[in-house]
Amino acid sequence: MGQDATGVTQKMLSTVKLMRSLMYTSDLKERIKGKTVSEKGTFKININPFKLYMYQIVPKQGLECLYVTGQNDGKIKVNPNSFPWVNLNLSPQGDLMLENRHHSIFDAGFAYTASILEYLLQKYQNGKDLSLNGTVKMLGSNCYYLMFNNPAYNMVSYITQANETCLSIAKKLHLNFYSILENNPKLKITGTIDAGTVLTVPNDYSSKMEMYIHVDKYYPVCIRVYDSKGVFEEYTFYDVSINPPFTDIDFSADNPKYGF
Repeated sequence: MGQDATGVTQKMLSTVKLMRSLMYTSDLKERIKGKTVSEKGTFKININPFKLYMYQIVPKQGLECLYVTGQNDGKIKVNPNSFPWVNLNLSPQGDLMLENRHHSIFDAGFAYTASILEYLLQKYQNGKDLSLNGTVKMLGSNCYYLMFNNPAYNMVSYITQANETCLSIAKKLHLNFYSILENNPKLKITGTIDAGTVLTVPNDYSSKMEMYIHVDKYYPVCIRVYDSKGVFEEYTFYDVSINPPFTDIDFSADNPKYGF
């Protein structure tokens, strides 16, 4: 029996929700201040409790990040592999960690983007905007080519309430915080916004999403997100290992293979 768009999507969502751990290399492209910024790195992730180790290949080879829930006072340990040549302990959702990027470390992996797609499909339940456009080769793998078109995408006004921040508004409205910053350049990443401030925000996360789903393993090999200006972000995943058997040393600064 042939697959349809809904069936592939639901299988992908179910697969992502059952993941306990992940290891992969990713290439990301994000639009920052009108230009495409690229980054490449390897990741080890334990889903629950959340643990993450990241080694950056491009643009700063050797930069490392380590986060373990319940440790290091909730901060992420960063080895910049450059000046000031000491490990840093930073807030994972602070200005330094979020500057010039679309996501925090907590969005690493597949779950965040899958949840956004799931939300959009629930919001627009007619299903006509989701299509399966056959299979294609992506990074040497056979992939289902899914597309979600969102003709309802538009810019709208949002009036802030007391104690809201850019991050809290993004979470509340199922948006990317950077899309709010991009359309409201006077805002800062962190810090509360005066109540009653009128912001210009998109009414949805994206105007279109393209997803290439592995035919056999049903994980996203590539995710491409568009807004009214074009490609907003693109993430490609390869050398993916699902549910690898990590041990404590994989998420320890004492790992002799790490540079902390």
